[in-house]
Amino acid sequence: MFTNKNYAKSIIYLVNLALLILIFNSETFCQETSLKNFKNNFHMIHQKFANSITPIGNSVGVAIDRDFAIVPATAIEEVKNLSIVALDSRLNLAIVKLNTEKTPVTFSVQESGDDVFILYTFFENPAIVLVKGYTEDGKIKIEGKYPLGSLLLSLDLNPIGIITKAGAISETLIIRPIYSQISKLINRKPGWLGLQAQTIGEDLKKFLSAPEGIVITNIYEGGPSEKAGLRRGDIIVGADDIKIRDLKDLQNFLSTKFAGEKINLRVIKDGSQLTIPVLLEESPFQVLQTKPLPLIPTIKGLIVTEIPESSRRYLPKSIKGVFVRKIEEDSSALGILKEEDIIVEVNRKPITNIKDYEDTLAQALTKDLLILVYRKDSFQYVIIPSQKAR
Repeated sequence: MFTNKNYAKSIIYLVNLALLILIFNSETFCQETSLKNFKNNFHMIHQKFANSITPIGNSVGVAIDRDFAIVPATAIEEVKNLSIVALDSRLNLAIVKLNTEKTPVTFSVQESGDDVFILYTFFENPAIVLVKGYTEDGKIKIEGKYPLGSLLLSLDLNPIGIITKAGAISETLIIRPIYSQISKLINRKPGWLGLQAQTIGEDLKKFLSAPEGIVITNIYEGGPSEKAGLRRGDIIVGADDIKIRDLKDLQNFLSTKFAGEKINLRVIKDGSQLTIPVLLEESPFQVLQTKPLPLIPTIKGLIVTEIPESSRRYLPKSIKGVFVRKIEEDSSALGILKEEDIIVEVNRKPITNIKDYEDTLAQALTKDLLILVYRKDSFQYVIIPSQKAR
């Protein structure tokens, strides 16, 4: 009996040892198999998508076409040698033209039950990360901060979207449902504002109600700015959330905007700062310049033009100057000048045309204006005090 009991214990011990050996070998086998599968998947993903993504600064561009890549709009400041084709601030998506051809990524429809994904990105070198997330409002929100533009894949290695917002919770824009919008972006034209302007330099600051910004010098007829109510002499100090200090600031801002996109300009108009929405348009092949309007600085309420032919025929050939077309009721010149006067001198400087008048006035507005006019076959000096010449 004793011998039988010992024998039974020996059998049980051997069985347990065999089970432990089997379990250990099984775990080792599973680990080795998982590692092997992961390596295989890494090589497969890298081989499949390496020629589809482009590092751009600290972000990633993903080819949507052989010549174009999608990049988060917030990453476009990092674009150096690539040309921005289009930008949609609502989608936070930009299209850039590639310098070399890439293999386009074909995005798939996301499976609604997915909550674990593969992220293909760059941390100096290509990297693959397993991430967890959830779907909400056309985006997949994943835990952790990852480079903008990183490509999100399903577990069966189908591309789903790209990261457009990085943070503690990063947002991935699902691409397949917005294919048509991306196609429109690629074919969009650069936005046209329809105005000309100049930087407010030191010489203009004392005449204008802004220490910096740009002053509009010309509005194109029928263009976006005219439709929005902008006029010559308005001062642009901001565009959306960008501060406009000089003409280059506005040009850089507009380089990322396209026809059909709405922008908000912060404008000083008649001494008050307003926010004016402008819908950008495609630039026409030919644009018509507005009729001559008085540039600022000027004499308030005084409208002058070149001498019309209907008046010139009655003037001596020696009379040159500008014609007083209209004096408005709030004009600084009311009661001093008269309509149909010919201004022939300003502060003893001869005036032969509108340009002479504007150039001379620009240098003289801080002083009293001594104006020589030709009126009813005679010459007469009049004075507009400096406090009225504004």
